Amino acid sequence: MRCWLPSITMRKTLLTVVLLLAVKALFAQQDSTGPYVFTLDECIQYASAHQNDVVNARLSRQSSRERIREMRGRLLPHVSVTGNFTDNLKLQTSLIPDFVNDPTQKIPVQFGTKFSSSLTGEATQTLFNSDYFLGLRAAKVYDELSVRDLQRTAIDTRVQVSVAYFDVLVAIESIRIVDANLAQFGKTLKDTKARYTEGVAERIDVDRIQASFNSVENERANLERTRNYAYDVLKYSMGMPLSAQLEIEENVQNFTGGPLPDSLNYSVADRPEYAMQRVQVELNRLNLKSKKLEFLPTLNAFVNYGYNWFGGEFSELYKTGFGASALGLRLSWPIFAGTERIYQAKQYAITLQQSQNDLDYLNQQIQLQVRDAWTQYRNNYASYITQQKNIELTQGVYDRVVLKYEQGVSTSLDVISADNNLKQAQNEYITALINALVSKVKLDQAMGKIKTE
Repeated sequence: MRCWLPSITMRKTLLTVVLLLAVKALFAQQDSTGPYVFTLDECIQYASAHQNDVVNARLSRQSSRERIREMRGRLLPHVSVTGNFTDNLKLQTSLIPDFVNDPTQKIPVQFGTKFSSSLTGEATQTLFNSDYFLGLRAAKVYDELSVRDLQRTAIDTRVQVSVAYFDVLVAIESIRIVDANLAQFGKTLKDTKARYTEGVAERIDVDRIQASFNSVENERANLERTRNYAYDVLKYSMGMPLSAQLEIEENVQNFTGGPLPDSLNYSVADRPEYAMQRVQVELNRLNLKSKKLEFLPTLNAFVNYGYNWFGGEFSELYKTGFGASALGLRLSWPIFAGTERIYQAKQYAITLQQSQNDLDYLNQQIQLQVRDAWTQYRNNYASYITQQKNIELTQGVYDRVVLKYEQGVSTSLDVISADNNLKQAQNEYITALINALVSKVKLDQAMGKIKTE
């Protein structure tokens, strides 16, 4: 018996396929875990494709498209086939006059056969139905509503990712500042220990500066953990696996410059919430119109064709069939159905008025939100500029105190006091920085300046 073995060419082909699959799997694994080095825009693009809320909103958009196709499908012809089989266990008995003997007398007779069967196919076409046409229009309005919902979700995600991104930036900036403090304080500690060895400084000076240095080191470790958690929050906001490796490419200087935004040049209609409320008003208007048009008739055309079979025995049932066909129109007209429809229409009219009132109120609400966001941003930005100047001033004071300490003019207490003032100024600077960055995003969101594309 001869054993089949693949040829050399085939084995090379199989090896190539295996290698390609292995490389593809390797890249797929790399794509899911990184490493990634992203800018803010790249983080937002990743979130738009992977974030759960955006993905679901996009699926809702697809569902609304299928709803439109569903409503269009109702206007197409409908074809149905019905069939039945009957075994008359006992035929029904009727009484008829006895025309042969005495017509005044009734005799019992049975009509029909023991077995009967029929098969009928029918096609119907809607000629007029107000609900169908209004339903198609309502489906298109629902589609617009899904578009606006997708825009709102994308904007909310963009804001969420931006805030998380800024938290990472600020955490990195905080670590940079603390590292500078460690370098400065480490040099002071080293010099103090050297002076203590030479008998110029006292042991208490070394202990004081060492204690402050230890506190800064502990703060550095805390900031590293805070930065790592900020990265996790950013990855979660983007829809990225928490196990993925992510680094950001920008720094705070990329976002703190530029002119102040214009809080007057905006349109309320740019807000997706306002557009969604307008769509809701249109839906309520269509509901009212549909209720008012319920009194109109429904007209359908139909055509059918079928076969009927009869037999006294089951074996004879399908030997001979009798065809039947019909063509016609069906009209249904609800002329009077009580006063229920009248009061339902009044309820829909009230709902329509309420939605219009909500639209007007939303207009005022958005304007107030813009003014509040503008005020918060101006305050936070002014505080950021002030704290930026203060940190430069306190840094200068710290440097001069350290210089005097090295010259023996000031004490270690002066150095520690200057360091505490510097750290306080740095903390206030970091707080003002994150508030300014976040409030700028909130202002853009309030004015509808954040676009999804």
